[in-house]
Amino acid sequence: MAKDRVELVGVTVTFIPMQPRAPYSLIEWEAKAGSPSPPVHIHHKTDEGFYVLEGEFGFQVDGAVTHAGPGIHVLVPMGRPHTLWNSGPTPARCLILLSPPGFEAYFRELGPLLALADTEDAAVEARRGLSAKYDIEVVGPPLDLASMKA
Repeated sequence: MAKDRVELVGVTVTFIPMQPRAPYSLIEWEAKAGSPSPPVHIHHKTDEGFYVLEGEFGFQVDGAVTHAGPGIHVLVPMGRPHTLWNSGPTPARCLILLSPPGFEAYFRELGPLLALADTEDAAVEARRGLSAKYDIEVVGPPLDLASMKA
C-alpha cells in the first residue's frame, strides 16, 4: 500500500493514520541533509512535540538553539516562536505530534504551493497565505543555516 505523503522543499511529510476523534495527530518528518528550515513561526492553539528517530535535528525555540539526536523529545508549547532543521550530515527523521489535531492538513495544501514558488520570498508568502486558515503565524524567515555553522 502506498504511503500518504507530501513533498516539501527537502522534506517528506508522511501522514500516519489515526483513530477517529483522537486528541492529537501524528506525522513523520524526513529532512534531507542541508534542507532549509521552515520560517520561524508560532502556533497559537497547537502544542507540537518532536521525537527524533534518526539523524540530528536543530531546534530554535524562543530564540534558543538546541540539537537533538535519536530518542530525544522536544516539546514546543503553543505560543512559542520556533523552527527546526536537519543539523546533521545525513537524512534525519522525526515524529511530530500535534495537539489538538487538524494542523497536519496545512502540509497537504502547502506542498503544491511550494512546488510553484520560484523564490524564497514566494515560499514564505505561500506559507503566510495559509496562516489565516491554519494555526500558524509566520514571524521570521527560514534560518540562515550557513551562518549558524560558522
